[in-house]
Amino acid sequence: MTLRKTWIISIVILIVGVFGFKYISNMKKAPRKRDKKILLLAPYLTVKNGSYPIIIDGSGQVKAKNRIEIFSEVNGVMQSTDKEFREGVYFKKGDVMIKVDDSEYSASLYSKKSDFENLITVLLPDIKLEFPDQFDKWYNYLISLDIEKPIKELPEVSSQKEKFFITGRKIYSTYYTIKNMETRLGKYTIKAPFNGVVTVSNVNPGMLIRPGQKIGVFSNNDVFETEISIKAVDAGYISIGDKALIKPQEKGSVIKGKVTRINPAIDINTQTVTVFIESRDKRLKEGMFVNAEIECGKMNNVYEIPRRLLINDKFIYTINDDSTLTKKEIDAVRYLTKTVLTSGLADGTKIVSRNITGIFPGMKVKPVKEN
Repeated sequence: MTLRKTWIISIVILIVGVFGFKYISNMKKAPRKRDKKILLLAPYLTVKNGSYPIIIDGSGQVKAKNRIEIFSEVNGVMQSTDKEFREGVYFKKGDVMIKVDDSEYSASLYSKKSDFENLITVLLPDIKLEFPDQFDKWYNYLISLDIEKPIKELPEVSSQKEKFFITGRKIYSTYYTIKNMETRLGKYTIKAPFNGVVTVSNVNPGMLIRPGQKIGVFSNNDVFETEISIKAVDAGYISIGDKALIKPQEKGSVIKGKVTRINPAIDINTQTVTVFIESRDKRLKEGMFVNAEIECGKMNNVYEIPRRLLINDKFIYTINDDSTLTKKEIDAVRYLTKTVLTSGLADGTKIVSRNITGIFPGMKVKPVKEN
């Protein structure tokens, strides 16, 4: 009886299992959830063309515009003068700065003038015989000669015959020798060519000065020039007369100036050109190193883009109306340190404002306006 019950229970369990399996199999399957497509966020800037000031900067050294290095052309001992030729001493135009002992050379010049007087004295009797009507002018010329004063111009000859006659007596050659010696005598005294101050002095009274020796440097501190080097590609924007701002190393100090000279030659090594900025501001000192900004007008209808957004230095990504991307080549007008000025982009163009990894032309994105 027990075995029979066991079989019955087993058959019942089997039947229940079969019907349960069929019931579960026939149950409606739950619908799958569709995967939503996620779009990449693309921040953008909106193009708005306008005017952009052209400012070209550079740095350089301030120098006096009127500045001369003084060299000796004669030999002798330096003498004392009313003012010592030392750094910081001011001289007016025409003041004697350097005086070299010229006593020996002066004696040679006086001797030559005396010889010249003797030549004319010996010449007078012959002139009276050959050119009696010209005697008085030569006699008066001889009387007017003074060996301590500059030699006077020779009388004008009245004919070729008289000229040859005078030339044959070495009057002209001696006269021009004296003129040359007088010019050289003037080099024993050096006078200030303009108002200025001594910035370098290499001599003292009592020193022996030799030809070619550098005596010192004399500068006028009324007008200064700042010499700056700029990129050759920027030279075309600069014109003589452009305004400039000179900025010494002291913060907050700004000095006005203007461009007065431009060297058109390009330095082979640095590919730069030299621009000179002039200023009369007393805050400038010779030898100062300063920064300068030159205002060169404006560029119209341009837009400034950060250089970090450029691809291969000439492409950008723009966002179309349908939110797809386009890779666009820019028309670069001028490259700056961190930005680039472009033209040809229409107002309202959306430029992707960040570097996004994995984007490509035609890709659809979700545009987000950059603050």
